[in-house]
Amino acid sequence: MKNRFFNLAVALAMACGSFVLASCDDDDDNKSEYSYSGIYAFINMSSDVEGAITASDLDSCTISLTSTQSKDVYTFTVSKETLDANGNGQVKVYIPVGTYDISLEKSANGKTIFFRKENVTIKDENQNVDVTLIATVAQQSDFQFIFSEIFFNGERNAGRMMHPDQYMVVYNPTDNVLYADGLAIGCTMQASCTEKESWYDEYYNAGKVPVHGIIVIPGTGYEHPVKPHEKLVIAFNAINHTETEGSYEETNEETGETTTVTYKYENAVDLSGADFEIYDPQLYTSDVDNPEVPNVLEIYPAESDLGGIGGFYQHPRGFYCPFIFKLENGTQETLDKFKTENTSVASVQDKDGNSVDIQMLSVKAADILDGITTGHIPSDIVTNPLPQTVDRGKQLVKGCHSGLLVQRKGNDQDGYADTNNSTEDCEIVTPQHAFPAGWRNK
Repeated sequence: MKNRFFNLAVALAMACGSFVLASCDDDDDNKSEYSYSGIYAFINMSSDVEGAITASDLDSCTISLTSTQSKDVYTFTVSKETLDANGNGQVKVYIPVGTYDISLEKSANGKTIFFRKENVTIKDENQNVDVTLIATVAQQSDFQFIFSEIFFNGERNAGRMMHPDQYMVVYNPTDNVLYADGLAIGCTMQASCTEKESWYDEYYNAGKVPVHGIIVIPGTGYEHPVKPHEKLVIAFNAINHTETEGSYEETNEETGETTTVTYKYENAVDLSGADFEIYDPQLYTSDVDNPEVPNVLEIYPAESDLGGIGGFYQHPRGFYCPFIFKLENGTQETLDKFKTENTSVASVQDKDGNSVDIQMLSVKAADILDGITTGHIPSDIVTNPLPQTVDRGKQLVKGCHSGLLVQRKGNDQDGYADTNNSTEDCEIVTPQHAFPAGWRNK
């Protein structure tokens, strides 16, 4: 493979957010400096997320164009002086007519900046090629989404219990843009209100946390950027629950007549502006799908716990604790691979006391980024469903359907407390928050 090295200045002309081509110097037309015949083309770079990349981040990095036929590599150096504040710019290149794989990659300030574009045919003079720069944290261990809110408790409306408006909020506490593709949330299979299950020590002593089910943000890796100190809302039903009506039958004891009483969900909130929705008619037979809100993907355990809950489920008393971890991306292939690699055989007791082998899905404790141990006051925490390395505290609600929200202390702008001790880091507040359509712009 031959390498062609050139130090070309990056020609930048940005006006009102759009690229403007600058005129070439006279000596640009003198192609005798090159040892081959070629044409001029322009690589138009723009950042995926405003504020994620600076000109200094890109200084001295190299754009490579690799011929798909000859495999010759043509490289061009970027200079920060000709980039705007967000690293947007236009690189002028001189290359032979052909088809190329074009790429850039550089590590800077704890993040990796890159773009890749394959099979680009360059055949016209002054042809423009648009590419998108991605900035992501360099190490997987730095990928640190945390919970800022968890509303599992539900509320009562006209005396009726309700929890379809459960939701979770995940927050980016870092100074880097994080991509939510493959962000996964599991709910523990061990309940916080019961004694250890028969398989508990076998898994927890091996650094594994068994799960009822897992939800995953879809995407190929870089489809869902979350800026520093911004958040994503995941709703069980992403609808306006305040518009929901319920009804029940009431019988007059004196006359025996039965009438239908309708009521509004006055204690519910509007979640139609959620970023993602959990739509699972397999687990929730009356589930409602909002077509305007993308659905999460799910990983079901290979086998339910002998009639128990199989799938992602938040108990209104907090018995099954939520936690966050990260997959490489949110494609079905990655989910299937994770399930295969993390399913094993566990022995449980059936209702007659017999030992039965089942397939158990688990997550490595070392991969958990954040989690909150939840339960209710009457039982307290009988068994820790989350390792102490994830959460050495707890948050307890006084009962089910009391409208109680577990909220991390702090705020979006300044950040949230995160010492892996939810007793100190979180608090119980009421009522829960609404996330109507357009809530970010209000």
